[in-house]
Amino acid sequence: MSLSLLSRFPNPFLKGIRRVKGVGKVVYITFDDGPTDDVTEQILEVLDKYSVKATFFCCGQNADEHPGLLKKISNAGHVVGYHSYSHKDILKTKPSDWLADVEHSSSVSDTKLFRPPYGRILFRHYRKLKSKYKFVFWDVMSYDYDVSRSPESIMSLLDKSVRDGSVVVFHDKEKCKYNTLAVLPQFIELMKSKGYSFGVL
Repeated sequence: MSLSLLSRFPNPFLKGIRRVKGVGKVVYITFDDGPTDDVTEQILEVLDKYSVKATFFCCGQNADEHPGLLKKISNAGHVVGYHSYSHKDILKTKPSDWLADVEHSSSVSDTKLFRPPYGRILFRHYRKLKSKYKFVFWDVMSYDYDVSRSPESIMSLLDKSVRDGSVVVFHDKEKCKYNTLAVLPQFIELMKSKGYSFGVL
């Protein structure tokens, strides 16, 4: 797979969850990169309003810095997964440093679910970590991090892309705050109007 494609899609040759098949009209909302002051709290409020549960792939560094937010995520009934310690990009990081970052102990490093940053991982790292973690990728990226996209364009993309069992990626970090908080309620309402329910991984 080319580097340009790797920046958009998870590696299809590695075993892991990309879409949950056979579940019917269920969508899995996931959040990467948090928890983050203010942003995560507002996301939790939206999810609570609609009685929706989600899966949060937290960076260890952020989780350790915001133990109260991590507790709120868990107490609200959401699932917590791991997203590395400090979100290093394997394309820009020495392989040994990337692995050391993932193996850095934190309050979320022992969760059973793992999503590599950007969905990128070397096969040797995958082989080493697969006995500890269940890998979770995705089949729909919201692109909420792309500040050139409007909430309307993101909604249009999601409307066309989501299917039964889709795993959808949002982000709970400051850069994505405007798009994420604008789109999330609309997305939940759209999915409910189409007869979808929401699951956790």
